[in-house]
Amino acid sequence: MLLDDVGSFPLPQGMTKEWVESNYKTKEYEEMVQRAFLMKTKFLDVPNYPQFRDMVKMFIQPIKNPEMQDDAYLISKKYATIPELEYIQKLKFEKFRVCITGAFELYYREFGGVIYEDVLLNIAESVYRFARNAIKLENVKCISFDEPSFGLLPDLQPEKELVERVYSKKLGVDVQVHLHEPVFYEKFLETEINLIGIESARNPDNLIVIDKELLESSDKKLRIGVARTDIDCIINEFNDKYGLNAWKDEKLLELAVEEFESIEKIAERIKLSIDKFNELVKYLGPDCGLFSFPSQKVALKLLENLKKAKDLWRP
Repeated sequence: MLLDDVGSFPLPQGMTKEWVESNYKTKEYEEMVQRAFLMKTKFLDVPNYPQFRDMVKMFIQPIKNPEMQDDAYLISKKYATIPELEYIQKLKFEKFRVCITGAFELYYREFGGVIYEDVLLNIAESVYRFARNAIKLENVKCISFDEPSFGLLPDLQPEKELVERVYSKKLGVDVQVHLHEPVFYEKFLETEINLIGIESARNPDNLIVIDKELLESSDKKLRIGVARTDIDCIINEFNDKYGLNAWKDEKLLELAVEEFESIEKIAERIKLSIDKFNELVKYLGPDCGLFSFPSQKVALKLLENLKKAKDLWRP
């Protein structure tokens, strides 16, 4: 089993998302990405590039830029690049993960739930052009397509055949789909995606939905979230328990994570996941991204507990 993360990470103190969006091609931003990535490498086997930029804008803006297109919503191959990958490639880390916002998520944010297949399929090809360029870089172990709205929004329910057309291409590395809810996971079983990502730390019942025999017959494995990332809820639970306002004190914030996402709790979730799915579990990590955490230090406390939990569980 390998430890990974979904991607997003808190900004350094004093930095804003607005600054990032305007300066992501600068040397200062490059160094910021490299520092955050190195922080992750202390605790993760396959860290994702630190996703500081908006997950939709960073892909849809170049895809819809007429100066970068071969066709409407079809980005030219040479422009389908992620600057953050070039920055971390310079660090020569053994292996890393690349999250790319999925075709359905990008389409929905642009057009809503009414699907025009020609546009969707152009977006899908654009997404794969980002993926193909990414795997040309050394040490890319895993590509993850992020589809957070899939299964959550009632007007986003594409037919299984359309999902299969969108995700029909082989990439030659591990390919995950990251889902917030697993209700439609079966629609991915006949695609070229080989790892279904499930969040289970916040909602353990999500694992009940997954049929082990169905996964085995489809030759799919799992990426399971075993550490909670709903940091607002964690802090509020801590505040309610102790009558405190931890938001004003970073040490208290770390204590909240230490208690409510302790090594033992995460290790128990790992055990439950392995007991249920055995060798089908290939990746473990936090449920979702860590951008909402109040600081990088608090986010790293969660990753530290995750690593220690895996070591504690290890037979």
